[in-house]
Amino acid sequence: PVVAAVSHFRRARTFHPRGLVFEGRSEPIIGGAFANLGADLEGRVLARFSGALWKRPNERFEVLDIGLRIRRAKRPFDSHALRGDRDLLFATVSSPLLLLASPFLTNAHDFLSNTFFATCPFEVHGDDRVELRLVPLQRMETEGTRAHKLQSAVESGTCIWHLEARKTLTRTWHAVSRITFEHELALDQEALHFDAFRTDPALVPVGLVHAIRKAVYPASQHARPG
Repeated sequence: PVVAAVSHFRRARTFHPRGLVFEGRSEPIIGGAFANLGADLEGRVLARFSGALWKRPNERFEVLDIGLRIRRAKRPFDSHALRGDRDLLFATVSSPLLLLASPFLTNAHDFLSNTFFATCPFEVHGDDRVELRLVPLQRMETEGTRAHKLQSAVESGTCIWHLEARKTLTRTWHAVSRITFEHELALDQEALHFDAFRTDPALVPVGLVHAIRKAVYPASQHARPG
């Protein structure tokens, strides 16, 4: 109810209300501990880069987010998901225990200066529980806002990330896929809804944060004015 009320009066999502949308591709990294997961997540990628807290761009006291939609089908992206699409949600929150401290730990001036975490684990192929994160491979020394820096990296072909995984309660991360963002998309962001449970049996979201999302995301979406 709290999230629904905030979304209604804000006339936008409670968290990550506005962002920039890009399209790219996800390519598996052959070999390694989670090669099968990289193959499962191969395809075209739509991503929304956004701030979590403020409706207008703010580069102080902010948490940054990346929402990914991975599509194997050949149809182009629009604001609506297709059957078979997979959504993955990441933020500059390495642990639920650090949620309140995250605005102080995030470099809100540059998306590519941060590591983004899925925060809660996934069950892979009904067996291992893994954590996921997105790590930028290169940072451009560009002046301007974080939006300008991100757009410049995409235009120059250097907005490249590794999707990494590790088993829960272990320390070593393994790169499973390489994600390259290629160009910006102009989409209706009010109609663009990411769903943490838009997955398949090969990658099942589990844990407390995912359980909370099951109620919070629909509440935010349905409470916003048409």
